[in-house]
Amino acid sequence: MSKRNEPVRKSVKDVLDDLLAGHREAAFSGPESALKYLRRTFEAQGSLPNAVKAVAYDLSAEAQAQSGQWEACVESTAQVLGYLPELEAAFPHEYRRILEGLACFERGIQAHSELGDFHAALELCERAIALGLGAHYSAKRDSLEWAR
Repeated sequence: MSKRNEPVRKSVKDVLDDLLAGHREAAFSGPESALKYLRRTFEAQGSLPNAVKAVAYDLSAEAQAQSGQWEACVESTAQVLGYLPELEAAFPHEYRRILEGLACFERGIQAHSELGDFHAALELCERAIALGLGAHYSAKRDSLEWAR
């Protein structure tokens, strides 16, 4: 009787690297192509690690904003925010760098503003400020202060 081959188990970092490489290639053809790649990735990878889902949803939010899909961008942003604890747990030493590179805060604020939900945009500014993501979020918050 032959020995059964064990499935290849990739680390979360390897899965993330694969996602980023595939997305980079797909994004050369535009945001629609990037979204198509990400949709296929979600469908094919039922067990995508949650930390990788955070990055995948962030990439989706960016592409959706570029395509003017504001409602979808808001949903993707919410998904990213929900997966931040898993992202930090999976990448404790790289978390800060990854967090600072996420587009979801910027794009989420833009999407909420485009949809006229200035209160939600303001809340997202507050969250970015609390995470220490830069003074420009304070400026955005100040420009939305009238929404309080």
